[in-house]
Amino acid sequence: MRFDAAIFDFDETMIELEAQHSAASEALCREMGSDYYALPDSFRLSSGRRILDEVHDLREHFGWTRPIEELMAIRQRHFREACRNSELQLMPCVADVVRALRERGLRLAIASSAVGDEIDEILRRLNVRDAFELIVDGAQVTHAKPDPEAYRVTAETLGVAPERCIVFEDSHVGVLAAKRAGAYCVAVRNPHAHFPQDLAEADVVLGSMCEFRV
Repeated sequence: MRFDAAIFDFDETMIELEAQHSAASEALCREMGSDYYALPDSFRLSSGRRILDEVHDLREHFGWTRPIEELMAIRQRHFREACRNSELQLMPCVADVVRALRERGLRLAIASSAVGDEIDEILRRLNVRDAFELIVDGAQVTHAKPDPEAYRVTAETLGVAPERCIVFEDSHVGVLAAKRAGAYCVAVRNPHAHFPQDLAEADVVLGSMCEFRV
């Protein structure tokens, strides 16, 4: 099979950031006078949700009245702080796969439920930002995964048919989004996922990125 582009999910596919995301949401709740750990595990440990949707749901759950934009700003301030105080690194073999795909002439992009500015900052910190010509984040789409919008928008912006894209994902909702968009999906299991992810709809399921062969 031949592809023109490779699209990566970010969190838990390229890099593990669950601890930093949890710290940011906990700090937001604490600043708003609410108890983050009073939330059910299904909410706190879910995968693949847009940050915007999470903050919206927190606002609804706790009855906060501050505008969603202010809550997002507080949450992302804490997230950036948590990341800057952490020794971040890409997951095993991710950099090798990125480099190999670039050498084969594929165009690289990221389609993530996270916030683009923070993705950009982390990629620059890890010296791989130049490999990606496009980042599509949760604020650039109306519908979260498993809706295929994120992958369709990414492919359209690249000027590549979804069928000519190979997508790397780690979550059930991400795999569904990629396949519904018409892309070829490589699912990479995250051994540290809080809940087992059903990846059966993917074209290929790998134990880690180290198993991928260009």
